[in-house]
Parts: sequence; structure tokens; C-alpha cells
Amino acid sequence: MGDGRKINRVSSHLVPDSALQSPVVIAHGRIVVLGGDNQRIHEEVIMAGGMLREGRFVRMNVGETRAAYSAATGRSAPGFVEDRLAELWPRHRDQLLAALEARMNERTKNLESILKERAETEAAKLTAVLKELERSIRKELDDEGAIQLAFDFAEEREQRERDLSALRRRLEQIPGEIEEETEHLRARYRSPSARLFPAAVTYLVPQRAVTELRGSRL
Repeated sequence: MGDGRKINRVSSHLVPDSALQSPVVIAHGRIVVLGGDNQRIHEEVIMAGGMLREGRFVRMNVGETRAAYSAATGRSAPGFVEDRLAELWPRHRDQLLAALEARMNERTKNLESILKERAETEAAKLTAVLKELERSIRKELDDEGAIQLAFDFAEEREQRERDLSALRRRLEQIPGEIEEETEHLRARYRSPSARLFPAAVTYLVPQRAVTELRGSRL
């Protein structure tokens, strides 16, 4: 991940001492998943984080990150704490963004089975629509003889024959269209790739750390 991926928003929140032993930093990002035809097939917001222990970044798993984030209160950390965290940012920035990218890769892999199922569902719906069209055309062609008897004028019969010829051509196209369109759908959801757009960073600071951070190291 290059320096061109900017973090647009940084905030801090106090958390109860019972929730965290050390400050935590969490990155939020939006992932856009593209299919085999480069069409967007999924989008969501993800997050990844780690604890700051003695100046070191210790990555947390998904459950730990969610639990920490849910413990945030509506109060921001004092200004001197935020200043200290800003000083430490260059030391854990790359590790935090790497954790966010790793989370993107994990999530994309987990989505593969879901996207494959979605492809089959959409293919089945498309097939059902075209099969219904096929049945409708066959019924109209089966009624051809009775319909033609209803026309008294040659001009009308000729127009009807042109219409029926067009229906026969359409009927012949449907099997190939089903095969082509369903394969296109499956290809769209095959081998998904994701794009990551980091959006924000949140620092979570336990109450006890407010005192400890005053002139000390994380």
C-alpha cells in the first residue's frame, strides 16, 4: 500500500478500563470487489486494528477488533493524549495499513463461495425467464394453423408468416443465448479481485492510559 492511500479522518475515544488493557488503533476502509469482467459485484466497509504496547503494534483478530470498537464511549481522549498518539503514528502506520490490507484479502477469499452461489442464483433466474419465453413462443407457433385460418386477406397472411418466421428464428436462438448469458454471469463472479480505500483511523484509549500517557511511552 503506497503513500497515495490517504486517511481522511482520525478520531479518538475513551473506553472503560474493563474493556482494554492498552490503547488500540483501528483502521477503517472500504473495499470494492470486482468480478472477472471488471464490474463491481460487492462493496463493504472493513476494519482492522492492533494494540499499542510499549510503542509496538500488536495486531488483533477480527473478533478482538470488533469488541474493542464496540466498547468506545462518546468521549474523545484529552488533547495531550491525542498529541502523544500523533507522535507515535509514523511508527505503526505501515503495520496498521498492512493489517487492513490483510483483512481485505481474508474477506475477499471468504466471499468467493457467497459470490459463486449468487452467480448460480442469477443464472437460474435468467434461465427461467428465457425458458418461459421459449414456452410462450412454442405455444404461439403450435397455434399457427388456427391463427392463419382467421386471415382473409393475402397481405395479412404474408405479414403473419413474417411474424412467425421471426418467432422461429428467436426460438432457435434461445438455447445458445441461455448458454452464453449464464456463462457470462458465472465469469463475472469468478476470480474476484478487491480494491481497498482506507478511510479513517480510530484510537481507543482506556481511562487508565490517560494518566499513564502523560509524559510516558505507550
